[in-house]
Amino acid sequence: MGDFAKSVTDDVVIKWRQPVFWRIFLIVYITALAMSALDIANGHLLTGDIDDRMRAIQIRQLLSPTGHWWSLVLPVVSMPEPYVSPWSRLVDLPYVAISIALSPMLGHNDAISWSFLIWPPLMLGIYSILVSQILRRLTEFHTTADYLLLVATTISMTLAVGEFAPGRIDHHGMQILALMTIVLGLVRWDRFGGILIGLGSVTSVAIALEGLPLVVTAFSGLVISYLCRTRASQQVLAGASASVLLCTVPVALVLLGPSASISTQCDAFSAPYIFLLVGCSAPLLLVTTVFPRITGWGQLAIICVVGAAAVVFAALLFPRCLAGPYEVIDPISRSLWFDRILQEKPLWSAAAHTPPAVIWWVGLAGSLLLAAVPPMLGPRGREQPGRPVIFAIAAASLFLTIGIARYVRFPFAFIPLFLPVAYHYLKQGQATPVAWWHTRSIFLASLLLPIAAAQSASMFMPPIELNYDAADYMAFDDCPHGDFSVLGKVTPGRIMAPQGLSLRLAEGMPDGFSVGAIPFHRASPGIRRALEFFILPGAHVRQQALESFDYVAICRFPLKPMPGDAPVYTALAGGEEWPGLVRIPGDASNPFQLFRINYPAVQ
Repeated sequence: MGDFAKSVTDDVVIKWRQPVFWRIFLIVYITALAMSALDIANGHLLTGDIDDRMRAIQIRQLLSPTGHWWSLVLPVVSMPEPYVSPWSRLVDLPYVAISIALSPMLGHNDAISWSFLIWPPLMLGIYSILVSQILRRLTEFHTTADYLLLVATTISMTLAVGEFAPGRIDHHGMQILALMTIVLGLVRWDRFGGILIGLGSVTSVAIALEGLPLVVTAFSGLVISYLCRTRASQQVLAGASASVLLCTVPVALVLLGPSASISTQCDAFSAPYIFLLVGCSAPLLLVTTVFPRITGWGQLAIICVVGAAAVVFAALLFPRCLAGPYEVIDPISRSLWFDRILQEKPLWSAAAHTPPAVIWWVGLAGSLLLAAVPPMLGPRGREQPGRPVIFAIAAASLFLTIGIARYVRFPFAFIPLFLPVAYHYLKQGQATPVAWWHTRSIFLASLLLPIAAAQSASMFMPPIELNYDAADYMAFDDCPHGDFSVLGKVTPGRIMAPQGLSLRLAEGMPDGFSVGAIPFHRASPGIRRALEFFILPGAHVRQQALESFDYVAICRFPLKPMPGDAPVYTALAGGEEWPGLVRIPGDASNPFQLFRINYPAVQ
């Protein structure tokens, strides 16, 4: 073990001293920083979303006097059931550490705000280090053209780099770092690389479940390589499975605590996934260390039998999770809210609303993937056995994006890595002019065909007529300039509001107030009550929906739904009254309206 640690240390020192690595790093990082600066040049995040806003609420709650590391309850949300966040404390940790360090100089609130601006560029630096280490091992950089190609490579990572813009504080940036650590381990293809694969896998699953299919792809490639007796595959698979087996439970205890570690949360790192990580890594470690000399068929039998047993036992122990991570969403919330979210739909559904950007970017990714087939799956794959597995992860990320648009950021972290590889494959030249033209024709076809196919698909895609109804309007943040000062004049309580407005209120309400319908899947009970009150017919339904709430809030909305649709929402958003709701006086020009509930009179 001492020799292994010394070899790893020497390897790291040598690689970090090489000027080529630093040139690659500086080009990637400076280009990516410039792209991030363009993102926030007008003071607004082009790539920001509601996840950033909700993560900010979670971090501020943790740093409040009532915050606790193992408690993920957010008091600003009451449905009226308590809202327990599914998001990992691992992502919160750097922001919390920076905030605590800066608090003596800047004060509590400003320190938190500055942490949101400081940590993402630091993550971008880590991302650039990982990219540089991977590229340096995949190909060579000597000429000015090679380094100029790095600029193009980084630009083609736009959708991934956008996750590291200052102010982006959701989990996708750290998720990308964990998955890139797996890729670095694969390109190293040694025992330490296996350890990196295992650590990246545990970290990825602990952050969010989105990376789980890519982790499965990576380990499937490792198992196939091992069964095929690929060079050094035993060391890599043993290191990966051992690090997963050794790290999963300690990571769970640190991030979740003992009680949450044995709880069943189908949408987050918890007992089902801890069980699967341990149960599936154990047979892999067994065959690579205890039974390394038995036949390939015998090893395959052990892996399949023990792995299948782990999956079956998981299904029996956690049957609720067979319905998927969104099993908590009720039918009303699903049909009137969740099923309308573009990022949860197949890519062609999202592309129908924004065809140029989505189609051309994904066409580019498909082009680079095809162009990388010869260098990644050809003879060099035998010299660097991790190449085919990296290619499989990149391809899987693209197919996942086509199936679910939320994955769109991941292929642009992996696939652009192949651009310099494909370029140098062509640059090597061929023995004859015929071979030269043959290779380049294949390369050009691989670049042009996916883009042409994507563009043709968009031309034949039937036009979509967008007809928004009240349920769609409720998801809009329609009160960015509303004045909420009236809340300081009334007794704190629970507020019934549309989910778009509820998130805005959760960010700036006085202490003691709570909302129930934020646009996140675990808030499904609150969203259902809001939809029942604002949209569904029947006074009895509305009265039941308002139980346990003290106020109704809404913003005036300039657009009206279709006639007869959602009478309560239509009336209140239009500035009218509704029986049982007592308007709290305020500035007539203020779009924000607050009503006290008179339960017996609600119609």
